[in-house]
Amino acid sequence: MTLRLVTWNIRKGGSRRQAAIASVLRGLDPDIAILQEATNPAVVAWVANEIGARSVTCAPGRSVAILGRVPLGDTRWHPLPTGRSFLELALPASRLRILGVHLTAGLSGRGEHRRAREMDALLAVAGGSPGSERTIIAGDLNAIAPSDSPAVSSLPLWIRAMLRADGGIGTEVVEHALAAGFIDAFRRLHPDDPGPTLPAVRPTVRLDYFLLGPDLMAGTVRCDLGALDPGLLAVASDHLPLVLVLNPDSHAAEGPGTAVAAADAPAANS
Repeated sequence: MTLRLVTWNIRKGGSRRQAAIASVLRGLDPDIAILQEATNPAVVAWVANEIGARSVTCAPGRSVAILGRVPLGDTRWHPLPTGRSFLELALPASRLRILGVHLTAGLSGRGEHRRAREMDALLAVAGGSPGSERTIIAGDLNAIAPSDSPAVSSLPLWIRAMLRADGGIGTEVVEHALAAGFIDAFRRLHPDDPGPTLPAVRPTVRLDYFLLGPDLMAGTVRCDLGALDPGLLAVASDHLPLVLVLNPDSHAAEGPGTAVAAADAPAANS
């Protein structure tokens, strides 16, 4: 049995774009959707009803929400040292744990320092019972992977000026997760695809991730940006959604060439 997950930043609560958000999620057909900037429970509930989600976890003002069409276990909010929080979800039927997260924004050195503190707190929870081996970190990390070379020249002038004044773009946050044994699912399956997720109109930087515990990569069927109408995606949010399909029970030998089914082949930057 495969499980289909989507992580997506829906931008500023999504209240004026909820119909477009629901259309995107219907097109992606997730069993579980992990949303960021989903701060309005009324919008989250409306979208959940539109896509047939039976379970919803959200809270006023909290960025992360989780929608599920499959039975979900216990959920728990965890504080981060910067005042934010992340959401832990148990999936007992699949023996999985999902940590839904939205880290502090800002590509500058100061932003990276704050995110590093947040990631270390997240990893402390991930390493606790039942362990990180079957844990998924999903969300908008607002961070650059060490494997990536973002198109800085395409970023707005004010961001480039801030980067020059404040230490440039760091990769410490994702490096911490990789050092703890997590695997960047998109980069493992697409070593040569930049895979940018922001901005949706003309993506230049990858900020959204599925980081998998080491026991889960073998069962990963795909991790990509999906294949939806770019116009719809640009209306719905400033981020592109990321799709993960995995077989939680697979124990096949892992390899960088894990096959992607032809019907699920990723569309470039769509």
